[in-house]
Amino acid sequence: VYVYGPPNVKYHPMSHLTTVSMSVTLNCKGTGRGSITYHWETINSGRGQWMSISNSNTRRLVVRNLQESQQYRCVVSNEAGGTRSNVATVTILRITMQPNGAATVIALQDVTLTCSASVDDVTYSWHRVSGSVPSISR
Repeated sequence: VYVYGPPNVKYHPMSHLTTVSMSVTLNCKGTGRGSITYHWETINSGRGQWMSISNSNTRRLVVRNLQESQQYRCVVSNEAGGTRSNVATVTILRITMQPNGAATVIALQDVTLTCSASVDDVTYSWHRVSGSVPSISR
């Protein structure tokens, strides 16, 4: 007679920062005795109830065509029960303010361009159609 408990989650899914309509792959790995199975759940940005994701019975979940931030977790089970992974948050980065369109700039005069995004911890990179950007201040 073998006595064993629910599996452990060895590798938890990791959070991601992405943009609208992109895909993200989440991974999870369980260890333990017996036949280990996987299932994924989601909740809309921490609001509401966890919902089961149909056809998600693998260690890897590919989430396609993302439109809004979501949270995900993996449930690793065997005959003795199930264990939930840590929550992975997939955050959608949205540009909340874009630089103004074309502008006339007089040579050797400063020009100010402004943009912002929907998350705080983000790095901005400026590019010019031709040539380099002379100097940048934040």
